[in-house]
Amino acid sequence: MSVLDKVWHVYVGQSWVGTLTPTGADGSWYYADFSQGDAWGNFAPWFVRAAEAFNAGDEAGWQSVYGQLMLMGITLVADDGESYHNPTIITDGSSGCFAV
Repeated sequence: MSVLDKVWHVYVGQSWVGTLTPTGADGSWYYADFSQGDAWGNFAPWFVRAAEAFNAGDEAGWQSVYGQLMLMGITLVADDGESYHNPTIITDGSSGCFAV
């Protein structure tokens, strides 16, 4: 199965932040619907600020905010156990994209 054929659970540390359901791809980016998980409220400010900086082309702002999430340890885990540590995820809490 490819990355597009799986549902991906997003964790920061041991906290389930949400689920990405791929809807398409463009180069190395996968586009997805995002369903908020139990810990979304705890980590939403970081993800939203990172998405705003990324979308505005603010590389320094993006690196600063997303770097904090990376230090906490971001992991994507599929139901079959496949996982990616410290992927790039851009989400505003309803949709997003990611690269592994």
